Amino acid sequence: MASDDRLRILSIDGGGIRGLLPALVIADIERRLEEAGGKKRPLSDWFHLLAGTSTGGLIALGMAAPGEACMNGEKLVALYRDEGRSIFRFTPQRVRSLGGWIAPKHAPAQLERVLEGHLKSARLAQATRDVVITAYDMTEREPHFFKRWRAREDESRNPTLVDAAMATAAAPTYFPSHQIAGSALVDGGVFAANPTIAAISEALKRTTDEPAPVHPHDLFVVSLGTGVRESGFPPRRVRGWGKIGWILPRNGESALLGAVFDGQSDAADHWAHMLLNHEPDRRSPEKLDLGRGPRYFRLQTTLPRVLALDDASKRGLAELEAAARRLIADNASELDVIAEHLLSVGPVSGEP
Repeated sequence: MASDDRLRILSIDGGGIRGLLPALVIADIERRLEEAGGKKRPLSDWFHLLAGTSTGGLIALGMAAPGEACMNGEKLVALYRDEGRSIFRFTPQRVRSLGGWIAPKHAPAQLERVLEGHLKSARLAQATRDVVITAYDMTEREPHFFKRWRAREDESRNPTLVDAAMATAAAPTYFPSHQIAGSALVDGGVFAANPTIAAISEALKRTTDEPAPVHPHDLFVVSLGTGVRESGFPPRRVRGWGKIGWILPRNGESALLGAVFDGQSDAADHWAHMLLNHEPDRRSPEKLDLGRGPRYFRLQTTLPRVLALDDASKRGLAELEAAARRLIADNASELDVIAEHLLSVGPVSGEP
């Protein structure tokens, strides 16, 4: 186990309502820490940097929110259980948009109301931890990152936490783009559904903010997935697809979007492992060996079926809770190691 880490990162994937899964894992880690250390703390107390994409961005911003707005695992779980269905409820917008085919499937008003109820009017510079929240700027056609240290340097890069959350959650076809400073921002999942590599890169770029500068061996990273269900296709089917074939939903997901999101997420997992866990004189790791420490841990699980980002049905929520229980049971030893290590180095002291 790494004992000399100077900067700890918690990274959470995108996935809409599937954010319930990492929320339950966060609550489980908090429970392990409390039972072993005797004091109840939000998981944000143990990490210097919180990274997130889409629903993972909402979680990271909630965890970093100041004062009473700060969300621990229990509050995050309640957010998805109690308010997920209201955010993704059936409205006339679904009909007018033809289910997202000709316009965004959901109006953003209810999501914004829920976020304002939790995050209040706090701004990015007021976050209690450094954050890296991904979005994509369709106006400038480039990745956009919400970062606390940049917000403190430049007031023009200091939106409210609600605005940052609305931007990272603006999944194409599900929600409209969110405008900030004249730019149309959409869900960062279009380039970083798994933001772990983005978080590592941003950490390594730091030169002035403590703890800085850091090297790969100074990092300790925990990456939380939101569940996957990958259905493969035989060559004879794929070779004949045109635009409709690639875009048309199959088992609840278009083949093109599935390939983009799952492909880059798997690639980020491999790259993070090679950067932080791999020893140069060892053989290349097998897939099952990825993300098992000592400096990088990846917690991900397989879902029983493809769950749409907005499937907040009772069945969908129940399946996510069952998947989270399996993930926690299957990775009990890794979760114990993570908790033991965090206890050994202690909470982050003061402002990171």
